[in-house]
Amino acid sequence: MLRLLIPLLMALEGCAQEDPDEAQCGYRPEFSNSPPLQVHELFEVQEGEFPWQVSIQISQKHLCGGSIIHRWWVLTAAHCFPRTLLDITLGNVTVVMGSRKFNDVHLERKQVQKIIIHKDYKPSHLDSDLSLLLLATPVQFTNLKMPICLQKKEKIWDRCWMTEWVTTPTYDSYDNLTVYLQKLRVVQISWRECSQRVDQLSRNMLCAWKEPGTRGSCQGDSGAPMVCAAHGNQRIFQVGVFSWGIRSGFRGRPGMFVSVAQFLPW
Repeated sequence: MLRLLIPLLMALEGCAQEDPDEAQCGYRPEFSNSPPLQVHELFEVQEGEFPWQVSIQISQKHLCGGSIIHRWWVLTAAHCFPRTLLDITLGNVTVVMGSRKFNDVHLERKQVQKIIIHKDYKPSHLDSDLSLLLLATPVQFTNLKMPICLQKKEKIWDRCWMTEWVTTPTYDSYDNLTVYLQKLRVVQISWRECSQRVDQLSRNMLCAWKEPGTRGSCQGDSGAPMVCAAHGNQRIFQVGVFSWGIRSGFRGRPGMFVSVAQFLPW
């Protein structure tokens, strides 16, 4: 385990690895011709736009979102795995990656070897709502499978997105469902403003809602990453992990995210 944790710690600090199996975090090689801060941004998720995004599944059915942070590790929410579920279903937990649709030919499925829940997580109020998934085999990075950088210090970003996996019937049949990745541009709101709308708001949480003047909506996908970009920098950083919210993304009803920067030492 120590052999695996050492490179993970290096990845969390944003260090580039010399190992050919590693890749610089936060870059989108398949999406490199499209600047991260487009003025007229397409609402639909494009090929390779969020190469760190995964679907965590039980018995091949979507459970939660998550993100690749290292070739061995996926970051998600702790509440995706209640103790009763952990006791009986680890063998059925897999991670799907490398695709924006579940019927894509690029899709890859990996078995989960271990689930690590943050020691301070208490289901009653969802503080410290984080978990790490150790994969049974490492990710082989490609243009469609890349790790995301983790934010080291909280700051103001120029643009942020939240993502979720959604299900819709195909155009010809309600019995044939398609699962695809959807995005929403969001902006963070201050802790003080959010605390006036949310009771007993933890200092470990971030709040965000839909960016004014943009299209789309999100219900919120547990464990999904909120990622952000800054002007003049092609690298993307994960700022939060979606925890809870009512119709999150709408003004007046913020989505609640666990702050990555607060938990980086973990």
